Amino acid sequence: MKTKIFVLLFCFSSFFVSQSMTIEKHSMARLFSIGVNYYNATSYTCTIQLSGPTSHTITVAPGTTGSFGPITPGQYTVGIYTTGPGTYNYHLDGGGNSPTFINNDNGHGALYSINAQDNLTVGITN
Repeated sequence: MKTKIFVLLFCFSSFFVSQSMTIEKHSMARLFSIGVNYYNATSYTCTIQLSGPTSHTITVAPGTTGSFGPITPGQYTVGIYTTGPGTYNYHLDGGGNSPTFINNDNGHGALYSINAQDNLTVGITN
């Protein structure tokens, strides 16, 4: 009988202890919530291509901004293209880098390799 009472008390105490516990997300889960912010400040459609752990093509209408995600952290090749005539500035920010590329050939853009561990910002301007 003593054993049954002990087991019963143990179950009740375990229940109350478990009710006071909180579950927290591990900080590593935050790393998998990165994304791509983009903007197109031109009069022509822009295409952004991600190639890496998460591969995707984003078509961005003229004069718009937006975001895509989540993407998996890791090494990416990012391509930014437009078919508009003239010269454009292509910008990629993230992974500790902020390079700006200049396009002088219609329909061509910029390719860049980046280690994405935080949000990326990709854009095109005149």
